[in-house]
Amino acid sequence: MALSNSPELSTRSFPAPTIQAFVKKGIASGDFTAYALPVGPYVSRKPQAYAHGSSQLVNPASVAKVFTTGLALQTLESTYRFKTGFHADAEPVDGVLNGPLYIKGSGDPAFVTSDLWTSLRQLRTKGVDVISGPVVLDDSAFTEQMPSLGLAEEDAFDDAPHRAYHAQPDALLMNFGAMSIDLRINENTVVVVPEEAPKSWAFVSEVKLTPAGCGAWKNGMTVDFAKSGQNVVVTVRGNYPRRCGQSRLPIRVPVQDWLWEAWVKEIWLQLGGRFSGQQGGQVVKGITPVTTIALHTHFGKPLGDLIKQINKWSSNVMARHLELAVAGTPEAFNSQMKDWLKQQGIASNDWFFENGSGLSRNTRIDAKGLAEFLRNMAQRPDFPDFLASFPRAGADGTLHRRVNNINGFAYLKTGSLNGVRSLGGYLRDREGQLWAVGILVKSPRSYDSWEPMEGLLEFLYRAD
Repeated sequence: MALSNSPELSTRSFPAPTIQAFVKKGIASGDFTAYALPVGPYVSRKPQAYAHGSSQLVNPASVAKVFTTGLALQTLESTYRFKTGFHADAEPVDGVLNGPLYIKGSGDPAFVTSDLWTSLRQLRTKGVDVISGPVVLDDSAFTEQMPSLGLAEEDAFDDAPHRAYHAQPDALLMNFGAMSIDLRINENTVVVVPEEAPKSWAFVSEVKLTPAGCGAWKNGMTVDFAKSGQNVVVTVRGNYPRRCGQSRLPIRVPVQDWLWEAWVKEIWLQLGGRFSGQQGGQVVKGITPVTTIALHTHFGKPLGDLIKQINKWSSNVMARHLELAVAGTPEAFNSQMKDWLKQQGIASNDWFFENGSGLSRNTRIDAKGLAEFLRNMAQRPDFPDFLASFPRAGADGTLHRRVNNINGFAYLKTGSLNGVRSLGGYLRDREGQLWAVGILVKSPRSYDSWEPMEGLLEFLYRAD
């Protein structure tokens, strides 16, 4: 994307009070970097940018998702839909499917239980009453990529592999690779109740009540999944402060096959379908032969809708699905992304994208390049889709309780890791000028950076 017709912008430092606001929070001037670019059309004859340490390489955390979703729009286009196929060796005869039912995934990151219900209902509508062979789960679309995903490293990221944000890519992902459980106090015990789970799954609580204050208890939990015959037992262990009352814990479901097996059987029987024969009712992994016919194809949400879920709610696993869909492997994603940025004139040679989600200790970008990228995206015809994917300040997504000082005038992606806070997105000032903004903080006190970041945004909004 060439920007040769863009005027040269003079660059000024952010005002001293906006910098001192960080310092007062214990964040040294050298521990954060920021850049703001006006986006054409300009309201001023002499547009100018603002900068502070803008070329310093910093971990962007989840702000990396704006690059992933941007590359996906470039590569796949906003109307792209992932497909999940339901195949058979032949059409049913007298209502009987003589042979396997193949379910072939392509990596739909938003396939949920209701989509499976709708798909199996379509099979019933088309005359399938009995499945006499096994149900074959074909997740081979991501098979070649799996060794490159660094799953062991992901699990060890924060010693809390049970957390939902650690859900891993799967070509047959269901319910975002996660589920939510409620912890409820019943006198001196803690009961674990799933929000939605197959009837064949049992949830066991070995959680102990403690008198401690209601603090950061979620990472201290452990969640184990074990299969007993046809059933799955989920055991939750840890200490839970009584003062927390009832709380919800989103957890990762590490074995997607077990979830598919349980839901396929339960939903098929609910719909009045039956299994027969020695293999009927078995659910196994396998490959869909090229000679099969398609009984039904489920089309997922358009990409333009998917990126809203990814950016507004910072879904790691959905972002990684787009990474694999556009590039194939994390290594290829890094290379492809940097090549695309280079075509835009962004100096990204020293940048590194370990993956598409931002859940990484090694990803590095700079604030100037971030703002330039956002400026470039604003010139694309699909910019409305991109902009709509960002959390709106003070209104929704990860910003529903933040940046209230310019409520409604900014769309910003947030990022957060231990020692890292980041913001990247768009702000329209009171004169009507649209700004592309990037703020990256790396400091032991980064957790206290929200207020000064909001102050910097308010300075841009006031256009003083």
